[in-house]
Amino acid sequence: GKRGIWLTLPAGCANLAGPAASLGFSFHHARPDYALMTRWLPPDEPSCLPNYGFTQIGVGGVVVNGRNEVLLVQERTSPLPKFQGSWKLPGGLADPGEHFVETAMREVQEETGVTGSLIGVVSVRHSHGHRFGQGDIYVTVKILAASEKITIDTKELKDAQWFSRDSMQKMVAHDPSEPQAGKISANNWKTLCAALDGGLI
Repeated sequence: GKRGIWLTLPAGCANLAGPAASLGFSFHHARPDYALMTRWLPPDEPSCLPNYGFTQIGVGGVVVNGRNEVLLVQERTSPLPKFQGSWKLPGGLADPGEHFVETAMREVQEETGVTGSLIGVVSVRHSHGHRFGQGDIYVTVKILAASEKITIDTKELKDAQWFSRDSMQKMVAHDPSEPQAGKISANNWKTLCAALDGGLI
């Protein structure tokens, strides 16, 4: 017999969520046009219904030009105040159904106007405890620029520039407690060195 029930409530029926909860249903996930609730029937067993997706995918691009300079950006507003004004890799979150390489190319072009082609994957990081309790997989890829002209998205970015390795090395914030404005974080510098030294995976 049935062991679990899936109940889809269209947005127009959201008023039924309360009565459903009183019958033992709990929220599974919600989208703009519906909410999904579930109820596991065996009272003496933990629910075996699969969880909703709980991991976001972020991608950063180490974009290099023919002189081996790297494209870095300054966000207009950093998610973490500590990093306000710091220099970082262009990038962002993947859209549903989007391959992480497509994400990298799209984000770089949207933020800076620069296009390019994939060279390879530099690093993959998996961490937990992010927004809404989600996990986070962050992939860094190396991209060869096909164009160098920068046209920034002024809604997202304050600035974007090409930097040589020597100039970036002088900007590294080795002490994580020091102000990051105008600096490159030690973690980003480690990633940049791996990419520039050919450390692909």
